[in-house]
Amino acid sequence: MNYIVIALVGYVFFLGTLFGSFFNVVGIRIPKGESLLGRSHCPNCNKVLGVIELIPVLGYIFVGGKCKSCHQPISIKYPVIEFITGVLFAFSFVLLRETMIEYIVIVLFISLMMIVTVSDLYYRTVPDKILLIFFPVIFVLRIVSPINYWYDGIIGGILGFGFLYLIAWYGKKRFKKEALGGGDIKLYAIIGLVLGYQTVFLSLFFAALSGLIVNLIFGKKEGYIPFVPFIFFGALVAYFYGDIVLNWYMGLLI
Repeated sequence: MNYIVIALVGYVFFLGTLFGSFFNVVGIRIPKGESLLGRSHCPNCNKVLGVIELIPVLGYIFVGGKCKSCHQPISIKYPVIEFITGVLFAFSFVLLRETMIEYIVIVLFISLMMIVTVSDLYYRTVPDKILLIFFPVIFVLRIVSPINYWYDGIIGGILGFGFLYLIAWYGKKRFKKEALGGGDIKLYAIIGLVLGYQTVFLSLFFAALSGLIVNLIFGKKEGYIPFVPFIFFGALVAYFYGDIVLNWYMGLLI
């Protein structure tokens, strides 16, 4: 990469951290029915945050992870979401900068997944409002920028939604309780739309595998472990490396 591209990557990373800060606000406020227009404040004492505290990632470091007013600890989730968003925006830019429409698709998808990840971490829910906002935009862009054929994403969305719906239906019938949340099922319609039918099931495999590993290590200590972050991880792996994994697997069979 030349210096101009490196500078652009740094700029995209910075923008990503700013958006990550906004995604924290959206993911926390929307499930509670709060307005997005109010200024950010400390969740403990409600003091409006100052300029330094609002700087993504660095603001958390500058104040030592504590509110300047009440001195209560600030959740590490805030800067982590900001940093990861910046990294993913920049990483996607490096790989997709030659196909800007596709870059917009993945940036929108990352934005959606970051917001619902925050909601899942705090409230164990995936807000329908967020899904309804992102779905039509991603749907149109996926048709404009298809993976292979224009109908790949549509089939992927139907398969993603349908498969998880069947799992939820069977789990409720077999174990008399919900096996999957309705938000996760609807979310997979969008994931299938983004990935297409060839890798949508691969994303579910990576999500389940990573979730199982983390649950085996931390499950007893943490209790409830949100599944959306693992869905996000699985979808990203399938999006960027799904074809490589499938080609490798098919090579083993031949």
